[in-house]
Amino acid sequence: MKKLITFCSVLTTSLLFSSIVSADTHKPRGGNDHGHIQAWYDSSVSSYGYTGHFDHAVSTWNGRNANVSISKTLNNSGQVDRYYVGTTAELGLFGRTNWYNDLGINVDPDWFSYSRSVVSIYHNQLKDYQNGVNFTSTRIRHTTAHEVGHSLGLAHTTSSAQLSTSLMTEGNNPSLNRNINTPSSYDISELRSLYGGPAFMALPINVDTSNQSEINIETQHESFATLSELSDYSDLVVIASPIDDFENRKHIATFYDTGDLQDYYTLNNLSIKKVLTGDQSNIGENLEVIESNGLVDFGAQKIKMINDGYKETQKGQDYIMFLKKDSQGQYQIINRNEGTFTIDEVNSATINRPGTFITRENSVRDNLLSEIANTYSNEL
Repeated sequence: MKKLITFCSVLTTSLLFSSIVSADTHKPRGGNDHGHIQAWYDSSVSSYGYTGHFDHAVSTWNGRNANVSISKTLNNSGQVDRYYVGTTAELGLFGRTNWYNDLGINVDPDWFSYSRSVVSIYHNQLKDYQNGVNFTSTRIRHTTAHEVGHSLGLAHTTSSAQLSTSLMTEGNNPSLNRNINTPSSYDISELRSLYGGPAFMALPINVDTSNQSEINIETQHESFATLSELSDYSDLVVIASPIDDFENRKHIATFYDTGDLQDYYTLNNLSIKKVLTGDQSNIGENLEVIESNGLVDFGAQKIKMINDGYKETQKGQDYIMFLKKDSQGQYQIINRNEGTFTIDEVNSATINRPGTFITRENSVRDNLLSEIANTYSNEL
């Protein structure tokens, strides 16, 4: 996904100079007064007990020496941000932000300017985190503040030096600290790069007007960096192959009463080749599992919604998959791109042929792949 490159002029008390930075931001918010934002709280916010958590998220981004102010409104029409709390079918998904343009069309903020956002927090998944052991106010406020940061146009932090302190660090990064619920100095500098402030004034470039068919959504979700953690969380580890192409799978989407997108996922029918771990007594030749990406029909157009850059599994390709069963008995693929590994990748890692099939997308995935190869090579 193409990221926004931003030109900045940096002003200090003694020196004025220009620099070019690669900011961890999306496209800037549209409108002449784009930094002055109104936020509407759906009734679900109070009914689930999240009013204080969202109030914290709003206040922690206000007054940060950036030209940003978020104020609450009772009017949910027009270009106001909307905050919801509800449930999702996707295990380990804590929060999600969607962006909309002036026409009310869901857009990808990496490519298009937007005029309002919809923040959804998923209470059932937060409550189930580690069986409720860490369902704390601090953790909830990390999630709400993180998602409100996305609504302001901040992307996931990529600077390695900032990962342990940034509020915007991605959920699958081992440096993530979920006890942080206020923006770091780096987060604030990124906010200023979008909206201006005492230290930064930003001018966006590289506006793309190509036709949009995909949207990547950055979410807060549970993730696992080691095979031990991933295996302990999984109920089933299988070798399986998708039967249908992605377009021909069952695509599920739900919407709030206001018409805002609430949830989406795909039902992926798998051909089970082998059960590596877990109870296989009720597992037949085929198994339908939930996969996080989905095709959503918005009426005027059908858009592929992608969670955190997840690459859906491909028809006819054999994978080792890590699955978790929800309360309804439905299995789901977990851990995003670190939850599916092609047999070609595993074989390549087993015989140590660097550069063959192994994508080297990130160190977490590579380390998991190495552990999987060592653990399951005799099962292939």
